[in-house]
Amino acid sequence: MKHLPVVLLLLAVPVLTPALAQPAETPAAPAETPATPAADAAATPYSVATTRIGTLLDVPACRAIFAKYLPEVANHPQVEEGRDLTLPEIVQYAPDLVTPEKLAAIDAELKALPQQ
Repeated sequence: MKHLPVVLLLLAVPVLTPALAQPAETPAAPAETPATPAADAAATPYSVATTRIGTLLDVPACRAIFAKYLPEVANHPQVEEGRDLTLPEIVQYAPDLVTPEKLAAIDAELKALPQQ
């Protein structure tokens, strides 16, 4: 009876060894950073739905398309205030300027641009 704890321990070692040999869990991946115009440009193709106005202003090819269809918006003195918005998000402020037809035309040209 004196050796029973030792025997039980020896029997348990092969059972516990695989669990102890498991690699430690890897830490969780860091949370994604908030979207920025530069991140928009690098992460996905340009589009009306996802590309922020800041990117449209900062990337020359995008700015040319933006100014071609919406010069009143692209050249507005307060356009810098909307850098974090997308074009569909500003429709409410200028529905007569930012029309579905213009958004569709801009979207087609943006999607045709090569990624930089």
